[in-house]
Amino acid sequence: MCGRFNFSNTVRLDGELPARYNIAPGTNILVVNENNEPQILNWGYSPAWMKSGMIINAKRETLLSKPTFRHHKKAYTIINGWYEWKKEGSRRQPYYFYSKTFETLFIKTLIKDECAVLITTKANNNLNHIHDRMPLIDSEINWKNFDNDTNTIEIDFYPVSNKVNYSKNDNESLIEPLI
Repeated sequence: MCGRFNFSNTVRLDGELPARYNIAPGTNILVVNENNEPQILNWGYSPAWMKSGMIINAKRETLLSKPTFRHHKKAYTIINGWYEWKKEGSRRQPYYFYSKTFETLFIKTLIKDECAVLITTKANNNLNHIHDRMPLIDSEINWKNFDNDTNTIEIDFYPVSNKVNYSKNDNESLIEPLI
């Protein structure tokens, strides 16, 4: 987790921000920084020591012991849900994860060098049969709660189309349940 997410309900925001149903690493994402200001950052961090690729997620359990994340700033990434894949036989089935209670969720995020890295934790019991990790989320921006590493929001999920496998696909059909 978390390799793709959805932020399509942008009505709470001022300005013109397009709905995005398939946000992938390496693209720009919206975060709210510690000054409660919106900021557009690249999702993924490539430290100087890394020969290729980028870090898109940071495990909450080991975050403080990793020198890579020293001198970072805190932020929240705004989402409506995220995708995970479960191996089913010879194929991988995508699932969409969301909250029935909260239309908007906030992933605890680190900012370093104008890049964003999402914080993850162990998946809730009802999710871990699909994936062992999930984003560390809050139902609102709460800086006093930022260092709390417990997910208390009930998350639901359902299978979705394999169209989400291709990051260029970006429309509402991606979050529709398979029948």
